[in-house]
Amino acid sequence: MSRFTSTAVTVGLTLTLAACSSEGDPVAGIPAFPVDEPAITVVETGDDARVLSYADIADEPWSTTIAVSSGTAQQVGDDVSGGDVNITTLPLDIAVSEAPAPEDSEAEASRRIDFTVGSGKHSNLDIGQDVAAAEGFRMSWRGDDSGNLSTLKLLAPPEAPERGLQTVEPALLALVTQNVVFPTEPIGTGGVWKVENRVAGDNSTVRTTTYTVESIADQTVDLAVDVEERPTEQSLTLDDGQEIDVESSSTTSEGHLTVDLARPLPVAGEVEATTRLVYSGGQQTTRVIQDVTRAVKYGD
Repeated sequence: MSRFTSTAVTVGLTLTLAACSSEGDPVAGIPAFPVDEPAITVVETGDDARVLSYADIADEPWSTTIAVSSGTAQQVGDDVSGGDVNITTLPLDIAVSEAPAPEDSEAEASRRIDFTVGSGKHSNLDIGQDVAAAEGFRMSWRGDDSGNLSTLKLLAPPEAPERGLQTVEPALLALVTQNVVFPTEPIGTGGVWKVENRVAGDNSTVRTTTYTVESIADQTVDLAVDVEERPTEQSLTLDDGQEIDVESSSTTSEGHLTVDLARPLPVAGEVEATTRLVYSGGQQTTRVIQDVTRAVKYGD
């Protein structure tokens, strides 16, 4: 089975599959998309190290809110104006249960996390109406207790407007990219580890996230977060057919997360990153500069 590689592909699938689920399990029979396994490297073990893992299986759903920001600015020359950053805010009901036996294309897992989207908002009020109308959009993950995910499923409400789905779905996929995965080795205060994975829905970008443990108190872990993104493709084809090459890429980021190991998502915090790609070559006498901004904020 091919992996999901773009938002457009997955939106099309959720649209056509919206009416195919069973009443008992809303996502039963929905094709599962494999999630690339991240590369995890422990840099520093830290003090009073212990294995950090999720213990979030619960009888009752948990409700939270996420705000996902995204924007792209591109310009020929050295000055980039910054561009617009769009913010999608989604209330979520999240249920965590023991993972059932795997279906076709699924792997064994210990946890299943089911997300149901409430009536969301958007920084563009016009788009916000369609986002609100995508209420009931579902996403389901399978994974292990470290946070590593193996597959995901997406199920759209059958009557939701396409623009709403095209906005809500990438916001949900941002949670896959920013999902906190712990190393299987013990880690303590001052510990550092790196997680490298592809950006979900953007097969052309690899993200390396560096986590530093600021404190551990019972089930609560405070993390400083640094992000570096780089393109997997070293050239870009312009509208006129010219091909230009990546001259450089750099990421500016800031992040802090509070993780409750009894919850499947961080309970508070935000991670934001802007990656600048500089292209040159072809018939261009000046460089093409592109800034890509992504951010996820957790909690109210």
